[in-house]
Amino acid sequence: MTWRQDAAIIISQATRDLPADATLADRKRAVDAAFPGCWHGTSWPRKAWQAARRDYLVPFGYVPRTKKAQEQQAAGMPLFDKSEPPQP
Repeated sequence: MTWRQDAAIIISQATRDLPADATLADRKRAVDAAFPGCWHGTSWPRKAWQAARRDYLVPFGYVPRTKKAQEQQAAGMPLFDKSEPPQP
């Protein structure tokens, strides 16, 4: 089993008692409180935890702060087309 799979199991156990209408903030708090203390000292488990956390929270409205997600958001919803001057 990988670190990410272990993290997903811990997250699912920590959030199984949350009501279906729990807010994103409540879900974040529950997930963050479940982070194992022994994983703080090494980088790979922390990265796996953040990936599993993101996987869990995205369906509930979490917007990832990864570079890839920011690029997709910027490309998908351009506010202004820079090739045309603004219309008065």
